[in-house]
Amino acid sequence: MSVTPEQKHVINCILSIFETGKIPTAASYSMCTILSDGAGISYGKHQCTDKSGSLDLVVKKYIELKGVHAEALKAFLPALASNESSKVPPKGPWGKTVTDLVNLLKLAGQDPVMHTAQDSIFDTNYWDPAVNHAKSAGLTTALGHLICYDSTIHSGAGGVTIIRKRFPAASPANGGDEKEWCKAYVNARREWLAGNANPIVQNCVYRMDAIKKIMDEGNWDLKMPLAVRGVAIK
Repeated sequence: MSVTPEQKHVINCILSIFETGKIPTAASYSMCTILSDGAGISYGKHQCTDKSGSLDLVVKKYIELKGVHAEALKAFLPALASNESSKVPPKGPWGKTVTDLVNLLKLAGQDPVMHTAQDSIFDTNYWDPAVNHAKSAGLTTALGHLICYDSTIHSGAGGVTIIRKRFPAASPANGGDEKEWCKAYVNARREWLAGNANPIVQNCVYRMDAIKKIMDEGNWDLKMPLAVRGVAIK
């Protein structure tokens, strides 16, 4: 892998800024709310959600690792499996089951075992597929990996494939120029986001605008310090 641990840290910081508006801290693992996007509970450093199934995976991993609150969380596995939190009004009332689950997740987020569980799930289900997409395209820059990871986090493991089909530029693996391919990718993904039927997805064009700004600054190696959406990474 051509991305250094420091560059991966910057990539994680950028994704956290996109998802929560903040640099990730120990407290980020406890963040838990229900947004108006229909995804139910949104939890943790990268805001895994109930409806997507990523929250279920994190909770199961935490139980597998025998975290402090593992036994208590087992009782909520059926509610997670049925996406119960996606069926309640975001502003409430949530009902006892969802309210108790949110409170327990916030508490579990203070346990270092939950930090490990979240990191493990995101590496296995999002970072590793993103790295594979980058390798397939022949990308070597940290910014190229950020582009793939953002799509994978935001649109699932197949998110990169969706966008690659929407522009003709040859990838580096096929003799193309990496920077030109990445610029074409970002433009295509911005167009895809802006044209999405879901207004919430349309509003996410800011992600591509922020990445384009890094490109325009020529920071392909994601060297610190840098600022993303007004938040400093250093």
